[in-house]
Amino acid sequence: MLTILGIIIGISAIIATFAIGKGAAEKTRQKLLAMGDNYIAVYSGSWLHEGKTTMKKRKRFKWLTFKDVEIFQKLCPNIKHISPVISHREVVAFRENNIFVNIKSGTEDFIKILDRKILRGSGFNVNQAKRGARVAVLGYKSAKELFNSLDPIGQIVRIKEVPFTVVGIMEKIENYRGVHDPNFDILIPIKAMKKHIRKSSDQSVHMIVMSAPTKEEMPRLVQHIRKIMRFQRKLKEEEPDNFTVVDQASIMKVAQSATATIQLLLLIIASISLLVGGIGIMNIMLVSVTERTKEIGIRMALGANSRIILKQFLVEAITLCFIGGIIGIVLGIAAPYVVAHFTGWNPIVTLDSIFIAFLTTSLIGIFFGFYPARKAAKLDPVIALAER
Repeated sequence: MLTILGIIIGISAIIATFAIGKGAAEKTRQKLLAMGDNYIAVYSGSWLHEGKTTMKKRKRFKWLTFKDVEIFQKLCPNIKHISPVISHREVVAFRENNIFVNIKSGTEDFIKILDRKILRGSGFNVNQAKRGARVAVLGYKSAKELFNSLDPIGQIVRIKEVPFTVVGIMEKIENYRGVHDPNFDILIPIKAMKKHIRKSSDQSVHMIVMSAPTKEEMPRLVQHIRKIMRFQRKLKEEEPDNFTVVDQASIMKVAQSATATIQLLLLIIASISLLVGGIGIMNIMLVSVTERTKEIGIRMALGANSRIILKQFLVEAITLCFIGGIIGIVLGIAAPYVVAHFTGWNPIVTLDSIFIAFLTTSLIGIFFGFYPARKAAKLDPVIALAER
């Protein structure tokens, strides 16, 4: 058992790493899908340039405007839905209950782009969005915090002391990206945000969000948007973007790459454990050859050739690894579910990882068992029989 301990740890670590890694990747995918329906967002400024700046660079900063939305609508006919967005952190009150939440505003398409399902009531419609009606759609937790067991539909909440009528409640989102919980979001028409909350008449917006008709069209649409933005802002070829375009596909690739890197690191650590376990197998087999020298001599004297002795010790080494592998596989399947209890990840154990574990144990047995087996096979029977 001490001999195969390294094998047990290494094999269980490999299976657990695959299972936890796949579970983490799936949870990341679900969180990114919770962002919206084939989601693309355009932000003012570049996220890629940080640190020192100059007045010239600062002057080049431009806010996105409602005019940019009109240009996208005109030049990108394949956009499914589009909406300007303004966000604002504010206290929302109902009677004695107060919550500090993220208020997001957009057009009637905003909820469709976010792909938020309405649990009760409805979202705000085209007429309400156009005239900036004081209506609000509450996130699941916002509704719970403000109204407890009371029906929120038709009730009046106060945002910055301005009354808004609750017209809908959004379904709860179980998986979401980042530290901000979207279940606390409150959505209102963007014109109501400008007029009643921010009390501003300028045309600037925080970002523009849109959705592509299909996932396949997203990369081409992102490139088209980028070209339009550079042309509108009169950026020269050598000048960097002073805006940022983000889409679900690119974020998914980055997340998958990060997950794969961590998984590879864990596999390397597991492989070191297997290496140590393999060396332990080789050591114990060398000890076994030394202790059983006389037995080897007797077998040779009775007609066993070098090939038979080689096979005997090789099979013993593989058997040790195989036993360690079986125990490691059982522990490797069980361990991710223990981790899942504390992390909330759903581990995904695949047949591929189990097959790799079996293959690995066999290769370790052959590789590390060959030298002791070869040493046993090359013993001189006369010398071996003379051993005491």
